[in-house]
Formats: sequence, structure tokens, C-alpha cells
Amino acid sequence: MSFQIKDLLHILFLSTAVFLFVIDLFILNVSLPNIQHALHLSNSDTQWIIVLYIVGYASILIYAGNAGNRYGKKKLYLVGMAGFTLASFLCGVSSNLYALLLGRLAQGISAGLMVPQGIALITLLFENPEKRSMALGIYGSIAGIASVIGQLLGGILPDQIWINESWRLIFLINVPIGFLAFLSVYRYTPKDDSSVKSSISFMPMLTFFALLMGIIFPLIMGPELKWPLWSQFLLVGTLFFVLLFLKKQRKQQQKGYPTLLNFMLFKNRIFNIGLLAALAYYMVQDAYFIINSNYLQNQKNYTSTMTGIAFIYQGMGYVLASVIVSRLIQRYGKIVILTGLAIMILGLLFHLFIFNTQFLDNDQLHVLFFFYGIGCGSVLPALMTLALKDLNETLIADGTAVYLTIQQLSICLGIACIVGVFLHQKESIFFGWQHISSSYGYSMSLSVILLLSVVCAVACLPSKK
Repeated sequence: MSFQIKDLLHILFLSTAVFLFVIDLFILNVSLPNIQHALHLSNSDTQWIIVLYIVGYASILIYAGNAGNRYGKKKLYLVGMAGFTLASFLCGVSSNLYALLLGRLAQGISAGLMVPQGIALITLLFENPEKRSMALGIYGSIAGIASVIGQLLGGILPDQIWINESWRLIFLINVPIGFLAFLSVYRYTPKDDSSVKSSISFMPMLTFFALLMGIIFPLIMGPELKWPLWSQFLLVGTLFFVLLFLKKQRKQQQKGYPTLLNFMLFKNRIFNIGLLAALAYYMVQDAYFIINSNYLQNQKNYTSTMTGIAFIYQGMGYVLASVIVSRLIQRYGKIVILTGLAIMILGLLFHLFIFNTQFLDNDQLHVLFFFYGIGCGSVLPALMTLALKDLNETLIADGTAVYLTIQQLSICLGIACIVGVFLHQKESIFFGWQHISSSYGYSMSLSVILLLSVVCAVACLPSKK
């Protein structure tokens, strides 16, 4: 069964939402040093550029499905795409940090609106199960390709010499893509029926955003300000309010009211262990790219283009492994994930050995990144399946929303904690290794410890395939 040209175009333009979201998540990893230099930013400022994007996305993501049912999926897709395009333009013309941060937050919120609607519209357009499966496969491939393209563009665009402050291109490139996607979906995608029965409460959403900021803000600003007393009180106080918020949500569910979380999920042991594994894994995932990109450009004299090309090898390893693992996981179960985690841990240890030279060997670096990418590709695609596999069908949608929210929260925590260690550690030699800084050594060591905790979590799961 094959698609007609119009079907492929539908998939392509509806997948533009996840394509832009993923690209803007990865494109910043490589280009952050250029932005920091151009706008004279502090280390904490660079963390906020990524964190606000993810916080905005995570805060609205869990409500986006109900909002699509109430107001119409196509309508919200168009609102999100228009917002993302305008926010990208604002980021591209920003002359100071605050305008850039406002644009990044608006990008994240807009992405939280449009990404769930894109995949929902695809499932509505293709009623035939076989076509729907193929369409979702193409959608997933586009998301994977976007991560590789994002790393490459994040390296190449800031090095352009035909325009002043060429780092702005990493945002401005979204404008024509978003504009074309908006027009195409507006013109050719059929309108879906909205349901007035779906109720939306904005207060839990705002509460969730405030709690996220209450945790992330002191974690980012604390190290730079030498942990003033207010930052410690804010962190402890927010954690206390998180417990109160969860307790209130649980009581509301017991009374039959709609809640942010379905607490029936947490009665499933495998789901709980899967969430813990995901929490530790995603803390490492994005922090790895930021740390190595920064270290290559600021300590090893790599250009952003050289860095972006090096990360292409990581992407190649990821894509290759993810294709193979999709077949192996059905036969061998969790042993595949444990093997991937072992490869990642060994890869991080080899980073220390290979980086312990004054001048890096390009070939060794590319092989190392490819090797690490194979580990990532063996773990990441299977983690979500692992967490959700024993849930009742009625809980799958709620479980997916919780998992994706934990994923985004983990990335924020990784940037605040692991990247924070890298950016704020007082520079010295790492345990006598002449060409490894203590900041890089400690952040890689923390990543290894977190991955070992993922190993323990996965090892506790049943051996059922």
C-alpha cells in the first residue's frame, strides 16, 4: 500500500511542527558559545536560553490534547505554528538577553500547542490502520532526522561570513518554513470537529509552570550567586508545595474531578521504574551535547562548523542503532537496553581518555561520537515502550503525557545540574590529567553515575520480552 503525492504532502506539512521543535532543541546545543560571545552573556544566561524553551513546552503539553478536542486540532495547530514563527523572528532580531528569553519561552509554548495537534491530525486523516502506521513511521523518521540536521545547522550557520551576527540565522531559518507550513495546512488540511464537552482549567497549568520555575530557578542561579539563603529557601519551599499540589490533585481525583495527573498510573510498578529510568537518562541526554559542544569550541579550538560535523557522526550511530534495536528488542527484551547503556557508559569514559590531549584527533573523535550514538540509539527509543508496556489501554494516553512531561523536566534538571557543574566548577586539572579540566571531568563523572542508576532501574524490571 502506497501513498499518493497529496498524502505525502499532508504528512510532510503536519510533521513540520515536530521538525521545528526538535531542530530548535538541538540547534542551540552547538551554537550557544557563539550566542554567549555575541550578546556577552553569563553562563547562567545560556542555561536559561534552553530551559525556558523546554519549560514552556512542558507546561502546556499535558493540556494540549484536551485543548485540541475543545477548540479543534487544526485551529490549534495553526495558532501554534503562527506563534512559533513569530517567536522565532523575535529571537532572530533580539538585541538583548530578555527579548531572546521571551522569544524562547513563546517558542516553547507554541511548540506545546502545535506538536500534539500535528500527530493527532495525521491519525485522523489516515483511517486505514496500515496507512496510519506508515504515516506515523514517516512522522517519527522526520523527528529523528531533525535532531541530526539541528546539530549540523547549529554548527554551520553561526560560521557564515556573508551576514553580520550570523548566529541569528539559527532562528530566522524557521520563519519561511513555518510560514509555508501554516499556509499549506490552512489551505489543504480538512477541518476537524471540536468538542465543547472537553473542559480546560488553566489554573493547574499555571501552577505547574510556577512549580517548575521554583525548582529550576534556584538550581541555575544558586551556583553562580554562591547559593544565597533565599535560593535554598525557594528550592525547599517549592518542593514542599509540589507535595501539597500532588496531594490536592489526588483528592480531586478521588472526588471524580478532572486532574492534571491520573494517579492510577502509579499503582503500576513497571511504569514507576520506567519513569525513574527516564528521569536519570534524560538528565544526561541533552546535557551531553551542550557540554561537549562548549568544551570543543572553548577549550579545544574547534569552530562551530567542525563541532556540528562531529555531532553528525553521533546522529549516524543513533539512527543506525535505533533501526536495528526496533527488531532486537522484541526478541531479547531489556538486555538490549542494558547493552546500550553499557556502550554509553564506556563511551563517556573514553571521552576522558581521548580528550586528554592538547590537540584532538578528528578521526578518533568521530569514531567516539559514532560509538556513543550507537549506545543512545539502543536505549532511547525503547525507554518509553518499556515504561508503558504493562499499562491498561485506558491508561496509555495519560501515561504517555506523564512520561513526556517527565522527559522535558529531566532535560531541564540535567541542564541545571550537570551543565551547572560544568559551567560553575572552579577550573583545575582533573585528578592529574593534564589536558582535562575539572569542570569537564566532574560533569562526565556525574553523567556516568546517572547512567549507572538507569542500569539499576532497568535491571529491576522483569525479563519478559
